Amino acid sequence: MLQLVIKENVPKTTGKMAPALQLQTSPPVYVIVISGRWLLKHTTPSWRIKDPIKGFQRIVNEDRAKQIAHTVLDRQRAFPNAITLATDLKDFNWSGCEIAIPEKARFLVVDGQHRLWAQTFSAIDGQYACIIHLNKTEQEMAELFLEINDNQRRVPSSLRWDLVRLVRPAGDEAAVTAAELVFELSTRKESPFYISIDLTGEQKDVSIKQGSLAPEIKTLVGRVKKVHDPTFEEYASLLIRFFSAVRSLNPDGWGDPTSTYYKARVLRALIRVLVDIVVNAKSLDRLTAPILLSKLQKIDPTTLSEERVRAAQGAAGVTDLYQEMKNQVFA
Repeated sequence: MLQLVIKENVPKTTGKMAPALQLQTSPPVYVIVISGRWLLKHTTPSWRIKDPIKGFQRIVNEDRAKQIAHTVLDRQRAFPNAITLATDLKDFNWSGCEIAIPEKARFLVVDGQHRLWAQTFSAIDGQYACIIHLNKTEQEMAELFLEINDNQRRVPSSLRWDLVRLVRPAGDEAAVTAAELVFELSTRKESPFYISIDLTGEQKDVSIKQGSLAPEIKTLVGRVKKVHDPTFEEYASLLIRFFSAVRSLNPDGWGDPTSTYYKARVLRALIRVLVDIVVNAKSLDRLTAPILLSKLQKIDPTTLSEERVRAAQGAAGVTDLYQEMKNQVFA
């Protein structure tokens, strides 16, 4: 129930003062109106990016934000809907009918990134209606983001997979395992992909995205489990050995998105080949990096020419690449 909370004779507390309505008490949710310039200093579009400015620049479309600034803020119009924020603050302190927002407060922009970033392109300090969800853990923020964004517009594939790893939705163990495995590939020093996978879709300069690898690894997990039922560590070790073998096909080109074996579509097709190799193997232990390399060396690199890979658009194109490589590996 919407509540207007008025507390009299309460000493004024330090922080940014703002009139507020409390939508619910457990967990606390408030509606406030606050200036855009203040919000920009206290918000981030990604809880993991330390520099909020870089975070916004990676996520928002600058032209769209400038258009919002010109058509709404510069004309001193009000936005028709509120932006949604989340924070790990437990609650606000009240002074009369206002809340005190601590200067050190930090909010995640769950919805409304473009509307807020538009403030940077306007001389008018806009007033933003905000719905603020308090006392949220990082996992709960991820759940809230999915709940709001996944239903109204397409969430970047890589970011959605990263949220799957955090939220761990029940009933889809293969997806959770796949997201965890991509994370391991990106964070283990012995992995060929160490710190070179874009986990959230925000790093435009990184060519290998979680959204490309995770669906194929999910398929691998589902099929291999029925044959070998590996532990998580066995899955991770297998993938590291496999991608080490792939890297050995062209060591100098690894990390270069123009090289033969470091293209997302080629890697997706290669994972499908790995599925067939594993399903036909007597045990995972026998699939050492040298053995995997000997199988992959049967692939004719001309099969993966720049023109051929460029033409392999969508799932059908990846399937064509996979079929050719599979035929060569199992010839």
